[in-house]
Amino acid sequence: MQSKEEIRKQKFLMIEAWQQSGLSQKAWCIQESIAYHSFHYWYTKYCSAHPVTFGSLDKRQRFISLKVQSPFNGIAANLELLLTDGRRLLFHSPVSSDYLKAIIS
Repeated sequence: MQSKEEIRKQKFLMIEAWQQSGLSQKAWCIQESIAYHSFHYWYTKYCSAHPVTFGSLDKRQRFISLKVQSPFNGIAANLELLLTDGRRLLFHSPVSSDYLKAIIS
C-alpha cells in the first residue's frame, strides 16, 4: 500500500504531465481515463504547494502580451483563449479587442 506522500508525489506528477500536454484539463482527463473531480482536487493541492508558480503572481503577470493581426480591423471572429489553468473562453461571433480587455481586466 502506498503512503500518503507517495500518492501525493504521484498525483503531482500527474498534474505536471497535464501541463506538458497542452490539453485542457477535461480533455486530458478523458484521454487518461481520470475522473475530472479527482484531477481538480489534486490540482488545487498542487497549486497550494506551488504558490510561486500559480497563486501568488501579481495579476498583471498572469497574462502574456498578444499581438493579433486580423483582417477585421480589430474585430476577431471565432476566437478561443486558452488560459494557463486549462479554462477556455470561446467566442463564436465577432468580439472587439476592447471587449476582451474588459473581460480579462
